Formats: sequence, C-alpha cells, structure tokens
Amino acid sequence: MEAAVQRFGARPRRRKDLISCLLILDVLIMHSPVYLAICAATLVGLLIIGTPDLNSMVFASAMAIAVLGVPHGGLDHWTGRRLLHSRFVDGWWIVFFPVYLFVGLVFAVGWFVIPTITVVSFFLISAWHFGREDQRANPQSEIASRTRQVLGHIFATALGGLVIWVPAIARPEEMQSLLSLIVPANGVEPVNRIFEVTRFIAVCLIPLATLIVIARLIKSPRDCNRWVPLATAAIAIYMPILISFSIYFCGWHSWQGLQRLRQDESLTAGQFVRCVSPLSIAAIIGVAAAGLWLQGWSAELLPERQTFSSLRTVFIGLSAIAVPHLLLHEFDLHSRTALRVVNHNADYHNSESCVTVPPHSQHQVCT
Repeated sequence: MEAAVQRFGARPRRRKDLISCLLILDVLIMHSPVYLAICAATLVGLLIIGTPDLNSMVFASAMAIAVLGVPHGGLDHWTGRRLLHSRFVDGWWIVFFPVYLFVGLVFAVGWFVIPTITVVSFFLISAWHFGREDQRANPQSEIASRTRQVLGHIFATALGGLVIWVPAIARPEEMQSLLSLIVPANGVEPVNRIFEVTRFIAVCLIPLATLIVIARLIKSPRDCNRWVPLATAAIAIYMPILISFSIYFCGWHSWQGLQRLRQDESLTAGQFVRCVSPLSIAAIIGVAAAGLWLQGWSAELLPERQTFSSLRTVFIGLSAIAVPHLLLHEFDLHSRTALRVVNHNADYHNSESCVTVPPHSQHQVCT
C-alpha cells in the first residue's frame, strides 16, 4: 500500500518535471543564442564551401520560407478571430477576410502603378514591423510618453531594417540586380530611383542603429539579445542578400512570431505543430512543383523574360500578403498595450468579462 502511494505520488512529480524540462527546452529553442549560432555557422560554411549559385539560393530561401515563413503569416486569421470575436462573435470572418485581402490587393496594384513609392514603403514598414516585434518580445515600459513612443517607432525601423539597410551600403550592385528582377517597371530608371532612396534611408538609419546597439551592449554585454542586431548586420555584409534575409526572416523573426502565436492560443507544442504542418507541407509542395515546372521547360519554350515574370509575380504576391500581416500584428500590439494601460490605471480585472474563442477553448478574449 505504501509503495502504491509512493508510485502514485511520484507520477505527478515526474509529469511536473517533464513539463518543466519541456518549458526550458522551449525557451532555449527560441533563445537568441540559437540564432547567433546559426549566423556563425553559416558564415563559416560559406567561407569553407563558397557562395552557392543563384538557383540554389532561390530554392533554399523558398524552402525555408515555406517551412517557417508561410505558417508565420498563414495563421493570421487566428489573430483576427481573437481581436474581432468579442465584437462580431461568429461573424468575425466576414469583417476580417475582405479587409485583409483588400489591403493586399491594393498593395499589389501599387507595384505596377507607383513602383518607387510602393517598394520603398514596403522596405520601411517591413523594417518597422521587424523592429516592433523585437520590442514586443522585450518590452521596456507599459506606460510611455508620446515622444518616447515616436522614438520607439524610429528605433524599431532602424534596428529591424538592418537586414535591408546594410546590403544597400555593403552590397549595392547585388541589391540593384535583385530589384531589376522583381520590380515590374520599364527601364532602369525606376530601379535606380528605388535603390537611391533606399540607400539614402540606410545612410540615415544605420548610424542611429549603431549608437543604439553600442549603448545596449555597454549596458548589458552578457545579454545575447543585445548581440542579435550585430549578428544580423554581419551576415548582411558578408552573405548574399537572399541568404542573409532568409536567415533573419526565418531563423529569427518568423520563429519568434510562431512561438508568440502558440502562446497566445494556449496550445501545446504538439497541438501547434499539427496546426502548422498542413500549411508548411502545402507550401513545400508548391515550391517543389514550381521548381520542377521551371526546370521542365527548355530555354526556347520558356524565355528568360517569362521566367523573371513568373518569379516577379510570386514575389509581389508574397509581399502583398506581408503588408496586411504586419498591419494586423501592429494593431494587435496596440490593442494589448492599450489594455495594459487600462489595467495600470484602474482595477480593471474585477470588472472584465471573458468570452471563450473557438476553436482553442483555453484561450479567452476579455472585454
């Protein structure tokens, strides 16, 4: 009997220990040392093996984005449901999907109508989104003055855009070549204009980002998060743009977003993987099918211009989806900040009412 009691009591303890180990592993997987190690390993690999050809880089980048990038944005309806369910209940999707798709469509049209403004705006808001996500992961203060909020947005654009701004200075010819492949404009003048504006922004923001990084490293040099911008700048200098951007976007930004989404939905790692896997598998199949289709055509049947047109269409489509994605998550961040401010100023917890949001019954939206 006593042995049975001991076994009965040991089982919850073992389960608790297992949960603790999984939580520690979860933190380690998301922790910045992993990203720093990936950057260092890739740099060493390129020094030993050499720079791969363009087709290999495109394929590797597409596969990485398929595995991590596509689920990162493909589950935005979860965030939309959480934000809109308390007001529209089961009709939240009637509001969410038309607005989401309309924003993406407007941005896609902008590539053809006003390419310079559209591409530069895309660079700016992407950099801003990357930086804001990092600020969200490391909040400094719940209550901030308006001036401090404005500075926070500027700092986010400077730091989050290092993967864009640094190549504009360190790899100008490569950036111009990539822009000429994806920008749907006649002649080189629009491409040169986009590059010059991007380069000017980089000249203004890189010194600011440098000062911020130095100040943070002086304050806490043992914090690995402080070294992430420096590692990002290093790979942006020494690696081809497709590789450096894929490492940052998939290995840092998308991974953080997926981890945060799982926490928001109160899902275990296994449940989240089951939800994400169909998106990743479908994206991988799409990338593989596109690669086989392009390889199956000869140069006579598929002119170079048509190949570039296909790649351009894919890139514009992905970037058009990215714009509503980042605007949605900024709205989510603003809503959370506003709620925390209310909680800070009043005893809000005593008067809130919670509504369970399907399909994840553990998650609640408070109004």
